[in-house]
Amino acid sequence: MGLLITIEGGDFVGKSSIVAPFLKELFIAIGIEVIVSREPGGTPEGERLRQLIFRRLKEGAPTEELALLLNEARKIHLENIVFPFLGKKKEKNRVVILDRYLDSTRIYQGVFGGMPFEEIRKLEKKYVKNYFPDYTLIMYFPEKVFKQTFLERQRIAENEVNNRDKTVWDQEHIDTHLEKQRAYLKLPEVSKKCGEKREFFLINAAQTPEKVKEEVKKKFFLHLIPHKNINIPIRSLKKSVD
Repeated sequence: MGLLITIEGGDFVGKSSIVAPFLKELFIAIGIEVIVSREPGGTPEGERLRQLIFRRLKEGAPTEELALLLNEARKIHLENIVFPFLGKKKEKNRVVILDRYLDSTRIYQGVFGGMPFEEIRKLEKKYVKNYFPDYTLIMYFPEKVFKQTFLERQRIAENEVNNRDKTVWDQEHIDTHLEKQRAYLKLPEVSKKCGEKREFFLINAAQTPEKVKEEVKKKFFLHLIPHKNINIPIRSLKKSVD
């Protein structure tokens, strides 16, 4: 059985810079084929749609347009990257790790864009059908250090030379970012109400990169291997990742 793992959370929490590449390393260490991709994007056409989405966002496009574009990009990504690698029924013994997926649309266009959840779900049924993640990691900053940590990470990101797309979402008021995090932390409850069979893991992203990795390994990865009966002895796993 294959696995679809998604990494979600607000801005500057280390989804693409820390967690995604680390998880990839862990799976490679135990001999499991794995790819990392992102949404929106992941394919040449998807990346063009990504830039279109961010441009339309800056131009003040309505939420419904953005949600539609995101789902069109999602469909292209599933058909060209995820399905061939994992299988339409996740029948291949491989792992796909996604930096954002449908949960981000639920938060950004749903909770904060004002689009009714019923309309978000209609788009999911049309473009995603029942291809839900098996596991979702939600990266968060504890509220007592949220403002300090967020502003520090934002400054670091602005001073770094990287391929991170800067959007108007990045520049929203700190209180809005905090409210988005609170919405992300409610995703397990939303998923359960929708009848989705997946597990969520909360990861404290305010720690140093090494401590974040350690939490990901202990809290999620070592839980995952025996739980899903992947054909790797846990003894070998511990030797590989310790």
